[in-house]
Parts: sequence; structure tokens; C-alpha cells
Amino acid sequence: MPGARSGHFLPQQAGFAPAPGIGLPVVRPKKKLKALHWDKVDTPETSHWAAHTPSAEEREEKYQELSRKGILDEVEKLFLAKEIKKLGMGSSKKDDKKQLISSDLRKAYEIAFAKFSQHSVEKVVQMIIHCDTDVLDNPVVMDFLQKDDLCNIPDNTAKQMAPYSKDWTGPEATTQEREQDPAELTRQDQLYLFTAFELHHYWKSRMRALALTRSFEPDYEEINEKVRQVVAVSESLRDSVSLMNVLGLILDIGNYMNDANKQARGFKLSSLARLAMVKDDKNESTLADLVERIVRNQYPEWEGFADDIGGVMSVQKINIEALQTDARRYIDNIKNVQMSLDSGNLSDTKKFHPEDRVSQIVQRCMKEARRKAEQMELYLDEMMKTYKDIMVFYGEDPADENARRDFFAKLALFVGEWKKSRDKNVTVETVRKRNEASMKRKHAQLKINNTVGDVGPVSPSNTGAMDSLLEKLRAAAPQVRDQRDRRRRARLKDRHQVRVASGQKIPDLSEISEAEVVVKAEKEPTIDEAGNPLSPALSSPREGGDDVADRAAALLQGMRGGDGADDNDPEKRESLRKARRQTAEEERRLRRKRREKASTVQSEDGKDETKEEATTEDGHAGEDVLSPTASTNGEPAEDKA
Repeated sequence: MPGARSGHFLPQQAGFAPAPGIGLPVVRPKKKLKALHWDKVDTPETSHWAAHTPSAEEREEKYQELSRKGILDEVEKLFLAKEIKKLGMGSSKKDDKKQLISSDLRKAYEIAFAKFSQHSVEKVVQMIIHCDTDVLDNPVVMDFLQKDDLCNIPDNTAKQMAPYSKDWTGPEATTQEREQDPAELTRQDQLYLFTAFELHHYWKSRMRALALTRSFEPDYEEINEKVRQVVAVSESLRDSVSLMNVLGLILDIGNYMNDANKQARGFKLSSLARLAMVKDDKNESTLADLVERIVRNQYPEWEGFADDIGGVMSVQKINIEALQTDARRYIDNIKNVQMSLDSGNLSDTKKFHPEDRVSQIVQRCMKEARRKAEQMELYLDEMMKTYKDIMVFYGEDPADENARRDFFAKLALFVGEWKKSRDKNVTVETVRKRNEASMKRKHAQLKINNTVGDVGPVSPSNTGAMDSLLEKLRAAAPQVRDQRDRRRRARLKDRHQVRVASGQKIPDLSEISEAEVVVKAEKEPTIDEAGNPLSPALSSPREGGDDVADRAAALLQGMRGGDGADDNDPEKRESLRKARRQTAEEERRLRRKRREKASTVQSEDGKDETKEEATTEDGHAGEDVLSPTASTNGEPAEDKA
């Protein structure tokens, strides 16, 4: 009975059924999520992934379980993909609209009407036609609507716009249908179509008249203020007598400085700038400084001219030619608008847009505008007449354009330099006065210091004055050199070893005691308070009954001889001369006595010992306590104590 083959052959396996398709899961995210890029396994059937290939039912149950547990919602929340904007979609929409005006004009529309970008085209057109205050009070919009690009329409643009427009000048303009729908045009083209293009037959006059309603009052105030300033300053220049006197003084000084062939009877205002260029010999001051100083010191009544014509400082910035042009343009503009209303483009309201209110808005202001134009014309004529007269008055040529432009500037420069010179001169004078006051104080102090106080003539018996004088002399004595020298001299004194000068013999004890007396007498000060050496008669010992007070008084009187208090008393002068002679004789007698005493004690042995001691003491023999012979030069001996 036949059966399955057996033997060395494996049973033939049945072919694998095709794997079920993965397909899309039943539950899908609401928005696109970020993709997870797989590295896919080629044969999942022979790998462990074969267990993860459930059927569609099992897969649906699995996703439902994940959704029930909130896992899918969390994945959708965390890994949401960013939306990709398709480039060029916006431009393609714009390309759907036709663009007839130039790109520059379209951009200008966007900038000017940026404030009204949220309004529709119909609303913006209505605001312009109705002359709303939001439009009239917006200077950016008004300036844009008056541009030549809107007032003068190119032929090419007019041909392209014609099918979309209406002719408001025709008899049946309200019932006329447009050949093409304006909605095909861009926003900027529609604004241009409904305003500047369809109203082009009176658009320029319309916008000029509307602009006048907002500008005629502020323009009048600005121009009239400048005209008034020019007239006021011109009159102040004519009325300033001080200025004329100052200019006359400058002319006189200039003619005095110039040669005979350079004399002048007058000068132009441009010559005033040269005053600051003329320097003095020291290059410190100028002719302008001199004139200011002369006026301030010699003619103070002229000094106020700078305040009288002070208005030139502000008026110099005004250009008379430009001011005249602005005033004339203001007058002509009002006249032109009035002519447009009377017989021009604004006279026939039937040709206007049915909703245009320009005629009512402009007519309200024209009465006041005409009155201001008439006043402006009168003020302008008065200003020009006054200005020309003042130029002729100061020798300038009113027909010269440069002279008209710089007339006030020349005077303003002169006033500015005048004030600078005044500040400079006042500063210099203040410094000089301060220095002079300081010098006076110093001289007065020196005079007080050099002047001896008023003291009556010293009487020989007036010992109180002499005691005071001697105390001052002692106080001026030189101080002891140092402690070491004093200790050395004290040791020498204890051993009766009085140091003597080089070349002298050491005296015996009796002579030492006598020398000590002389040293003590000579340690009195020999220099007065003024640093002048006193006579040795005051510091030398006295023999006999000489009156020390009388001699000191005589010496003091001699030092004060310059006062001239006793020049008229012959007796006092004679006594003074006698005292001086007696003092000189006493000094000579004492010097002879000291020399004789020193010569008796000299010997050859004592001389050698004295030299050796002087050498070992580092040359201090002449500075320590000297023997009586050491004082023969009139120098004071130091204290041995």
C-alpha cells in the first residue's frame, strides 16, 4: 500500500504562507508627529520579531489598550511635528491680484496708510472722500496725498485703470457700470483708483485747499513772528544813540591811527570785525578791548548800546530772502485756493464725487484765511521798507544780496566780541586790583617791621630798660653745642686742665681762676636781635667804677641814631660822642691788657704740649673754652660748665 516516501530524504515541508501585511494601525494621531526612522529587518519571520506580527484584530486591541492607558495621547503631545509652511503660497495669492501702479508707489501707500491697515478699502476711501479729521489731522497722510505721483497720472497707468473706473464728470455717473471688477486689483491699486484716479480732474486743487485749512493759522503765526522781530530790531538800530556814539569813537580812533591818505568819514559794518585783529605791542590786548575799556571808564552812558540792540543775536539767524519768499508763498496760496473756489476746479460741485465734502470744509476757513493773507501782505511790505531804510542808514547797499543776508550777522558779531572784551577787561582789572592790594599790605607790613616802636630817650639811671635789653641779648646767645662737649669741659675743669688755643702756654692755677672770671664775663651775647655784632665793651669785664648802664644806653642810642629824634639837642649829641669815644678807648685798653697777660705765660714747652693736645682732640681746641688770649678777636668764649 503506497505511503509516504521514507529513506534518506527529509519530508518535503509545505511552503510558508505569505506574512500578513503590516498596514496602518487602527488608531491614528490627530496631527502629524515626528517620524521614527527604522532600520528594518529584512526577514523578520526567522527572527524573534515573528512573534510580534499579530493579526489585524490583535493589533487593534493593542492600540486600544495603549489609548486607554493614555500612552498614545502622551506621545502625540510630546512629539508633535512642526507644521511646514509652503513657500510661495502668499506670493501666489498676491499674484492673483493685478498690480497697475508702480512698486514704489505701492510701498508708499503701505507706509502712509499703515495706521489704517485694519480698515477695509471701502472704509479708507470713505474717510478720504468725507474729509474726516483722522485724515486731515494726520500730516503723513496729507503729505502723501499731495504728492505729484497722485496728482499727475502717467498715460500707461491711465489706460490700464480706465476699465475699472467711473467718470464722475458725466451726467449718469451714479448709474454707470464699471467694465471690470476693481476687486481684481490689489489693495493699494484700489485706493489709488477710487481717489486719485477717479477724482484726478480736481484732486490737486482739492488736496491743496484741505491742507490750507490745517496750515494757514500756524504758518501765519510763525511767519508773522519773524517779520515782527525784523521790524523791531531795525527800529532799535535806528533809535540807539549809544551805538552811533560808539561807532563815532571807533571812527575817531581809527583816523588817528591811520595815515593821511587813509582817513575816512564813515565805515561799513564789515570793518567792525577788524577791531579784534589789531593787537597791541605785547600781543595781549586788541583794539576792541581798548574801545570797550574807554567806553566803560570814560563814557559809561554809552555802554548800554549792547542791550539796546541785543535783538540782533536772535535775528541774525533769520534769512530775510527766505522769509520774504515764505510770506509771499503764504499769500499766494490763499489767493489760489480762493480762485479755485470762485472760478476754478472747485467751483463746480456737480463734477465732484457725490459724497465729497471738500467745498463745505474749505469754505468755513477761507474768510479768516483771506484776512490773515491781507495782514501778512501789509506786514511784509512794512518789513522790507524798514529793512532797506536801516541798511541805507548804516551805509549798506540794499541791492547787494550778500549785504542783505549778512546785515544783522555783522552787528551780532560786534556785540558778541564787545561782551567778550568786557569780560576780559573786567577780569584783568580785578586781578590787577587784587595784586595791588596785596602789594600794599606787604609794604605796610614791611614798614611796620622795619620801624622801631616809639620809645622815649633812655636815661642813664633807667636800669629797668637796660635790664630788659640785657635779657634780650642773653636770650640771643648761641646754644651749647651738645652734651658730650659739656661733659668733656666739666672733666677738664675738675682736673684743672683748661684747654687753650694752639700756640699758647698752659697757664698756672692762679691764671686759670682769673681766666674763668674772664670767660664768665665774656659768655654774654655779642649779637643783637637784628643779627648785628655788639661792641665788645658790652661783653668785656669792667675795671673801676664805670657805669655799665650808661655805656649800654649810649650804645643803644647810637644804634637808634637813624630815628632823628634828638638831632636838635646839641647836649645829647655831645654826650653821645663822648660815650662812643670812651667805649672805644676802653676796648683798646682791654685788648692791650689781654695781650700782655697772654705773653707772660707763654713758653716753648707749653706750646708743644698745647699743639699735641689740640691735634689729639680732632681740631676742637678753637671751639672749646679758650684762654683769655682766645677772646682777643672779639668772639665769645663758650661756657665750661
